Amino acid sequence: MAKKVWVQGPIALDTVVYLSKFPIPGSFMNSVRTEERTGGTSANVALGLCTASVETGFVSYLGNDEIGKQLLKVLEQSQIKDLIITHFDDKTNHTLVLVDEKSERTIISMTTPHLRELRMDKVPFKAGEIVAFVLWREEFLADLQRAQTAGCFTVVGAGALADSSVTHADLAIGSRNDFPVEINPLDHLDRFASIVLTEGMQGAVLYSGGNEIRQPAFKVEVKDTTGAGDAFIAGYLAGIAHDLTTTQSLEIAAKWAASAVQSESSVPPAFEVVKEQWGIDLIP
Repeated sequence: MAKKVWVQGPIALDTVVYLSKFPIPGSFMNSVRTEERTGGTSANVALGLCTASVETGFVSYLGNDEIGKQLLKVLEQSQIKDLIITHFDDKTNHTLVLVDEKSERTIISMTTPHLRELRMDKVPFKAGEIVAFVLWREEFLADLQRAQTAGCFTVVGAGALADSSVTHADLAIGSRNDFPVEINPLDHLDRFASIVLTEGMQGAVLYSGGNEIRQPAFKVEVKDTTGAGDAFIAGYLAGIAHDLTTTQSLEIAAKWAASAVQSESSVPPAFEVVKEQWGIDLIP
């Protein structure tokens, strides 16, 4: 059986505006079209991961408003097994996503975030489980240490490379844009057993010990890059949960990301879609 994975972080409502070109300051333009859909980096990862035969727990927060009710229903109807949701007397995360003619997206938060206030006190960590802090904040340090004490495999967002208070995690994963350019990942392998970074169309790279593994991006017709990085993380975590090798996990992650950019969605496509498209499986 695959290892259980706990994913911690935000869920949001995405208002996505497709544009014929990115706006010029001071100009007026019409959108090609606009739609609303579920989003939020951590929710995207959890909603993708749970379709890959991985028992998934999701720890997040919602506001006490109509959007919060709508997103809670999405979570409850998903394959996520365990939900631990904190409710705030505030607006639920709502983001504006601009998608230009090159299918690149720009994300703007329109609400007050409560991510730094999110805690995992109610999570019954068990040895061997995977605990992923997809978007790292220094306030999560105590939860990270509690998960490590329980014997969990710990995952932090790539932003943790810039946080010296994180003295150890098994994996740091995310975009190369998540931390300052002057930081060299190789200088932080004393703190992280592995570091996996996505680099857009250049693919991804894994640093571990003295090894560096490059995973090229797969060439496909791109419709919307929103959620591509989240699909990659879901794929890599699925590989770990199923005890695949790092090379196998990288390939699955890259193929899941490639499937994601071919659809207009923030949430990654279900793994069955990826499996059918690429002829891959998660069974070792």
